[in-house]
Amino acid sequence: MAISKQQVPAGTLRTASIIILAFAAALLLFGLNMFQIGSNPGNTARELQATGLRGTVADARVNVGYTNNGVHHVFRAELTFIGSDGVEHTLNTNHFPRHPSPGTNTDGWIEEFPTKAEIVGQSVSYRLGENPAVELDSEIPALVSAGWSFPNYLGLALMVLGAGAAIGGTLSFVRAVRRIRVG
Repeated sequence: MAISKQQVPAGTLRTASIIILAFAAALLLFGLNMFQIGSNPGNTARELQATGLRGTVADARVNVGYTNNGVHHVFRAELTFIGSDGVEHTLNTNHFPRHPSPGTNTDGWIEEFPTKAEIVGQSVSYRLGENPAVELDSEIPALVSAGWSFPNYLGLALMVLGAGAAIGGTLSFVRAVRRIRVG
């Protein structure tokens, strides 16, 4: 049984190459975005550590709910703090002392939770403006020293796939253009 060695027409090869290059660009951009998402908590913590304003937590509440698995979970904390300017500010953070159980079966924001006493009175670093952020000073060292997370690895893998697709698409495109010129 012989394998047919028909060549793909040059115009079709060129079109397929352009589609592959577009797919490669999408993979590269999505991979870069995932990589940046994975690095964002550490980068934000470094920025706040270096140039953030200082404040003290006056009050806190947490947002609780159920995950897709049906597990009751604390999602984020809303910190109300007195800033270095003496003004009260309120911002959310995902990094705070957690308790395995939120202490209630309620969904939404709750005022009383097991680790509230640990949070109120702590110092925070924050920034206001276009991209506001706040982190408890006690959480910053762990965020700064944290290694790569799943989004970092996924982003890197997608960028490698995108680079491979870009190389293959470019070689295929050059081959198609040469066949069109030769005629």
